[in-house]
Amino acid sequence: MTVAGPEPIRQDGEEINAGGWFVPLERRAAAGLRLYAFPHAGAGPGALGRLAAELDPSIELWALNLPGRQARLAEPPCTDLESLIDALAADLVGTPGPYAFFGYCGGALLAYLLARRTAPERLFVGSFAAPDLALIPRRLHQLPTDRFWDVVLAQGGVPPALAERTEVRPVFEPGLRADFALYSRYRHRPSKTLDVPITVLYGRDDEELSRGELLGWRRQTSSPPDLCEVPAGHWLIDEAPAAVAAALTARLRADADTSAYPAS
Repeated sequence: MTVAGPEPIRQDGEEINAGGWFVPLERRAAAGLRLYAFPHAGAGPGALGRLAAELDPSIELWALNLPGRQARLAEPPCTDLESLIDALAADLVGTPGPYAFFGYCGGALLAYLLARRTAPERLFVGSFAAPDLALIPRRLHQLPTDRFWDVVLAQGGVPPALAERTEVRPVFEPGLRADFALYSRYRHRPSKTLDVPITVLYGRDDEELSRGELLGWRRQTSSPPDLCEVPAGHWLIDEAPAAVAAALTARLRADADTSAYPAS
């Protein structure tokens, strides 16, 4: 199945050819729900492959497919946050059946902003502080290459496996810079809580996030807080994809049992 062409996005007065904003990693005929997933900064759909393979057959994962990386490497990356969210919201219009969001690390911010514009069954966020507490770097994307990587590595801004591969930095850097530019445009404004349950996944050994930063997500939803500990550090999908998939599956199947949509 070909992803329907989404609304174009305009940046600096020019239209970016969007292609497909979300792509399925594994088509599943028995799936009753789509899980739209948003990878960490600089990453493309491939970063979610292990997670997709571990999910229950009733769930089909569609990964955010931003330009400037992987299959869309030749396209200019997006740096306008508001225009991007507009384009993603338009792309989800007409999605067949129910869907949920999972935002991983920096991708959690995009998932949260899109949830405010759409109607997911549930929002999952992993390894990211509540949006009113998150410390978002404002000028990181403007630093020269050497300094940029010094700061990214010092702050644990990429998975350890990638951090060690200096030879791929020139390819990975444009998308990573673009994502930090996107995040830097975010300014939190108090607004109505979401009528969407939020599940916060965090690593048991994560030293980057405090309990308060995780619990802060309760201010963004009218549902009771749902924190889920995963046996990992900060990089949940890289370290414990099966545990993350089990947490997602359990909650989505429980939601299905109390809703009208099929679980399989």
